Amino acid sequence: MVATLVWTSLVTLVSLGGYTAVDVIHNQNCTSTDNGIVLQVHCEVRSGLNFSDVRRWVLQQVRSAIHLDIVCVGGNLTLSHPMEAGNLTELRINNCVKIKGLFAEFQELDTPPQPASGTLEVLEIINSSYLYNKTGVLEQAERLQKIYGCMTFFPRGLRVLKLRYTKFDKMSNSNGFDGFQDMPFGNICYYDNLEMYERSGFQSPFGILDRKIENEIFYFLRFGSFQKLHTANFSDANLEFIPARFTEYNWFRQFRSLRIIDLSHNRIREIPYLRRPNHFGKLIKLILRHNNISRITKTLIEKLKMSNMAVDFAKNKFVCACESDLEPVLQFVRNQIEESWAVNYHYLANETCYYPSSLQGMPLRSLDSLVLCPNSPSRLRSWTFQELYIGLIVLTFITIVCLVVKFRKEIKILTYTRLGIRFWRPHRSGVIRLKEYDAFVSYSALDESWVMGTLCKRLEGLCPPLRLCLHHKHFILGACISDNIIESVEKSRHTIIVLSQNFLQSEWCLLEFRKAFHQTLLERRRHLIVILMDQINLDTLEPEMNYFLQSHTYLKRTDTLFWDRLIYAVSDVCSAPIKSAAKEVSTTLNNLEDVPLDPETHYSIETK
Repeated sequence: MVATLVWTSLVTLVSLGGYTAVDVIHNQNCTSTDNGIVLQVHCEVRSGLNFSDVRRWVLQQVRSAIHLDIVCVGGNLTLSHPMEAGNLTELRINNCVKIKGLFAEFQELDTPPQPASGTLEVLEIINSSYLYNKTGVLEQAERLQKIYGCMTFFPRGLRVLKLRYTKFDKMSNSNGFDGFQDMPFGNICYYDNLEMYERSGFQSPFGILDRKIENEIFYFLRFGSFQKLHTANFSDANLEFIPARFTEYNWFRQFRSLRIIDLSHNRIREIPYLRRPNHFGKLIKLILRHNNISRITKTLIEKLKMSNMAVDFAKNKFVCACESDLEPVLQFVRNQIEESWAVNYHYLANETCYYPSSLQGMPLRSLDSLVLCPNSPSRLRSWTFQELYIGLIVLTFITIVCLVVKFRKEIKILTYTRLGIRFWRPHRSGVIRLKEYDAFVSYSALDESWVMGTLCKRLEGLCPPLRLCLHHKHFILGACISDNIIESVEKSRHTIIVLSQNFLQSEWCLLEFRKAFHQTLLERRRHLIVILMDQINLDTLEPEMNYFLQSHTYLKRTDTLFWDRLIYAVSDVCSAPIKSAAKEVSTTLNNLEDVPLDPETHYSIETK
């Protein structure tokens, strides 16, 4: 049987229960419909209504289910905790301004708070606003945990929780709503029955919502377990990012039944890497329609491929521009990727370009490289790699040429001494080859230990050995020293001067230098080879020696290529000894047994 009642009957029932709520609710206009199973009550609040009085009335009813709709028409509502009462299974509140009791101006009960045991399944608060007071929340934290078993403001037995177009109003003695980040953290709330959670609506009749709605969503999701939740609606909530709870590692362990996440009509610009949930192959649908996602890139395609979600980001303002890696993007929007995951994005073919204006309204399936890049023909892209490859080859060639030009002398020397190949040096005349000695060694007797123990040993150890003219072996006994010097220089293709401080102190050594220098001028070839043993001040030398060292290349013992340069200088072109010289140099460099005059002295070459 269906009956229509006025609020006076409800007042009577409350009075019979021993309560006097007449002064509070006598101005309310309520109607009810009773089908024998559910009592549907609709009330218009014109003055003031306290949910505590409604709770007392509900406890007197014998119906198995009561559905209560409260619409504020100029009146005020106090929604005191707990919001559960007897067989009240559904509570809907609409158009109520500055609701008290939920987050501020908490009402004390006549009896100490006990754990709630009601049957409230559906709670909807729409087009309304709450008063919030941080101090009051902190003071009531312990009481709320005793009522609900954890730190929450809503009954944990709810099946549906909808908060649509609601906002927070600051109290006159409060700094206003500063977000849920300062709320006390209780134990995890297990919403074992919650199947649908909605926190949506950015613009309400009472003004634009505070951006701290993100904090409210974060708090509710972070400290709750939702094993039956299948739909989460955060549409039109002014969000700039996907709630962090859904991008964390193993987030799906708290949302094992989740199937739909609605984030449409927000300001989200980017789709992050979405963790792959283990839902036995069942997809989660993530709705991102009407957001600020403007570009479809190769990186985005990889993100979608790695995720086990079906992301619906249609109706965004797509930018169609000429970019790198364009080909995989075109294949994606034209449904040319033949993989199972790509089937979920076939809707993109019918989406249209928003920018630039010349392409506005063009379906994505109609795009190609010629349309997007009119000033850069698509064929040029296929040449990019080849051009880079050719450019690299040319650059390498130029680099090698520059190095060869810069180090050409060193290359000539090393190719001869190490490989046995001589470049860019003409053959000497037959007269030169017929000389009796390859080199006359001029040195001071004080330097004999290094000359005999190292220099001569190396040069005579080549294969075939160099023929060296030495004082103690080849000077004719009884002949004039100057005549011996002249004859030795003339019979040798080269004269090697071991120039040291000791050498400069010997008159006979200086005579040998002068003769060798004159021989150089006479033959017009490099007859004289100078090995600089010590650091010598050139200004103290006699003019001829100073001139020679200033105008010719001389060898210095401290150079790394000393032996290579010396052997190259004394070895005229001859096919037979070339390879032997190269082999010997390699051997002597690897098995160097030097006997230096000074332990601190090494060998090098300096070019003047």
